[in-house]
This record gives sequence, C-alpha cells and structure tokens, in this order.
Amino acid sequence: MKVAFSSDNHFDLNKINVERAMRAQALYLLNKNVNVYVIAGDLFNDFKQSLAFARNMQDLVKNKLTIRFLAGNHDMGKNVTYEELESDIDELYFHNKYIDLTDDIRLIGNNGWYDYSFVGNDYTEEEIQSFKNSYWYDRRIKQPITDKERFDINLKQIKDQLLAAGNKQTIVVSHFVPREDYIKRFPNGNTRLDIANAFLGSSKIGQAVDQSYTIATITGHLHLHPAPLKFGNNVYYNAAVGYSTERVHEWSSDDFLTEWQKRLVVLEF
Repeated sequence: MKVAFSSDNHFDLNKINVERAMRAQALYLLNKNVNVYVIAGDLFNDFKQSLAFARNMQDLVKNKLTIRFLAGNHDMGKNVTYEELESDIDELYFHNKYIDLTDDIRLIGNNGWYDYSFVGNDYTEEEIQSFKNSYWYDRRIKQPITDKERFDINLKQIKDQLLAAGNKQTIVVSHFVPREDYIKRFPNGNTRLDIANAFLGSSKIGQAVDQSYTIATITGHLHLHPAPLKFGNNVYYNAAVGYSTERVHEWSSDDFLTEWQKRLVVLEF
C-alpha cells in the first residue's frame, strides 16, 4: 500500500496548464504504483475548481488510483459555504472522513483551522482581526462563527476520529500547521510577517496526534518546505509546493512538475 500527499499546488496563482499538470501527475503516481493520492488543500482560489480537478483526475485514473482532497483556506474562498465545507458534499472530499489503508492503519482527513495561539498574547484579537480583514486572503471566507470556535470544532472532529480508530495506527492529514516548531517569529522586526502566524494553525493538533497511535501527520499551508520532524512514534511532513510567481518565488527548481515531485510525500506500508 502506497499513499502520496501533496498540498498548495496553487494552479491558478502559479499559472499552470491544469490539464497537462493533471495528466503528468496521474502518470507519475501510476508509474510509482501509488494506491491513494491525497491533496491537502489549496489547489485553486475556488472550491468548485478544486472539486472539479479531483473529479477529473479520478475519472482519468479510473479505479487504478483513489483520489481524495481537503480544502485549504484558498479553496474555501469562493463557491462554497461553511455549511457545505462541513458536509459530505462529495465522495472525494475527505474532510472529517477516514480510509482504512490496511487492517491496522487508518488514514484520517480534516481541513483544520487556526486559533491565533502561535502569536500568544502579543496582539489583541482586535489587532489580529484588523490585519486579517485588511490583508489576509481568508477575509474572503464567510463563516457564521469565530475562528477559535471553528478551530475547536475541527479539533474535536480529529480527536473523535482518533478515538474511533481504537488501537489502529493512524495517519492524519490536514491543511494547517500542527506544531510551533514550524513557526518563525518576528518580534522585533516585520509586524505584518509576525502577526500572520496567527492564521497558520495550532499546536493543539500536534498535541492531540502525539497522544494517540498516530505514526505520520501530513500538512501543508506553510511554504517554507521544512524537513520531516519526528516526535515519539509520529513523524510530521509538510507537502506544500508553494508559489512561483513574479512577486514570490519559493521553489528550488524551475518547473512545476519537478517541484511537485520534490515536495510529494509518499508513505508505504
């Protein structure tokens, strides 16, 4: 059993030929004998496009490969409601769902969210909200509850899934950052960079999986390409491809497919 993970492909912002990229990705995964491919968010700035990509890729590979996807904050920004995001909107949509990869290993998916805890008490909630509403992409996302309430719901979903897995080993995939180890602070420098940490995730996710039978945690959202981190039996991976635009160049290679292959996380059981 081989499972592959990728995140933050950002096809639209990176101006990628989507059809060509999809076929190249599908061929690569099939040639590597991958059984399940999970996209951990941020395909497009449009949920409808992201869902269409997953469906089209599943149609292309037929039953040779199982495709699943989560919504990142960019996918959530257009053509989807909060209620739809928390529903079983499509078979391929993997939020708050699981797949038993083997008799002993369960794959758990959850979009995740953030609770501002990565900036501690350095900023008031009014300052954080003002920054978000002025600069952060997530200002486009409509939700009927606060960010902290939304995070608490997703955290409980993850904890409930881990509990329901019983004694199975688990693999958790989510979009947002699960550990403070990944966070770079700018306390005496760029305030805009520092306050943006509020929207990256929460260490409460890491605490939850570390207290379970989780053996791997795969996330995206952070485009810094950190190396895997091992804590106890759990290994943290970041599968984000990131941006290569006129303003921001985060790739270590010159073309999308090479970068996608380099950032792809493949686990074998």
